[in-house]
Amino acid sequence: MTASVAVSVLLLRSGHLTYSDCVALLVLSVALSGFAMNALPFGVGLDMAERALEHLSGFVSAPTLPEPQTPAQVRDSSIEFDAVTYTYPGSESPVLDRVSFHIPAGSVTAIVGPSGAGKTTITRLMARFVDADSGTVRIGGVDVREIGSTGVLEKVAVVFQDAYLFEGTLRDNIRLGSPDATDADIDEVAALAGVDVIAQRLPAGLDTVVGEGGNTLSGGERQRVSIARAFAKKAPIVLLDEATASLDVDSEATISQGIEASRGAHTIVVVAHRMHTVRAADHIIVLDGQGGLDAAGTHDELVAGCERYRRFCAERTETAAWSLAGGPTGDNRTNEHELPTSH
Repeated sequence: MTASVAVSVLLLRSGHLTYSDCVALLVLSVALSGFAMNALPFGVGLDMAERALEHLSGFVSAPTLPEPQTPAQVRDSSIEFDAVTYTYPGSESPVLDRVSFHIPAGSVTAIVGPSGAGKTTITRLMARFVDADSGTVRIGGVDVREIGSTGVLEKVAVVFQDAYLFEGTLRDNIRLGSPDATDADIDEVAALAGVDVIAQRLPAGLDTVVGEGGNTLSGGERQRVSIARAFAKKAPIVLLDEATASLDVDSEATISQGIEASRGAHTIVVVAHRMHTVRAADHIIVLDGQGGLDAAGTHDELVAGCERYRRFCAERTETAAWSLAGGPTGDNRTNEHELPTSH
């Protein structure tokens, strides 16, 4: 599996593989290695392979996005949504309906809203995993469609809630974000994401081998490695989509310190529910759960002028008090309430 990753990265960097082909190859490698390593009975293994191939077929058959002949260059790492509308295939109503906002370069922005309000959709549009039905998404003042998928992915590092690690060392998994990174570079980003704390308890530190999928680590620990990988990429834009949801309070504080240390060097967009992460942002975008944007501003501005955000803050305060009173806490905590959808 490690060899497959190495070969895929080399082919990608040399131009012999596209990003989509590289991802497809890695997905197929994971499926086949799981089948071989677990020595499953033929019937069960065949069923597993069939499901993997169905997923791969769906990925390959997905319509490709149009690419510019000459990719445009951006002026900075600012992000702008201009009347953006997006509807998922098969849905009758848009998840985002003429949404507009501006994120300054080098700032930290938090996005909050109820489940299904379009928070993850916004990050997918920023990374150009999909294109808007109407309206324009811009990076550095340029329409992402004019930058092209490869150009956008060079400028954006994305961390989702479900982090995946490949079999290999912690250092190797972090270096996937930047194959040319030195050991000193890896040590630096490991400290920013709190991976150095994990390494201290492992027999070989950052050179300790983790199992396929990172199964020797907890969910929160895998997430920290994934965040370190994003920092290693040194992309001007970092998107953290619920990336701290699996972390305990101490781990989240460590990541927050890393974000603070990166403030100004990166434009950071955080989809989050925890008050500590949201309040530390320079700007906060509040979605209304009905396709629109309720309000945007600083924490103090929203507390003063946005009823939905005030309720959001009150609920998080109540949750924190309940936890301190003896409720469950710790790694993979998921008991925080969702933001209500009504005004």
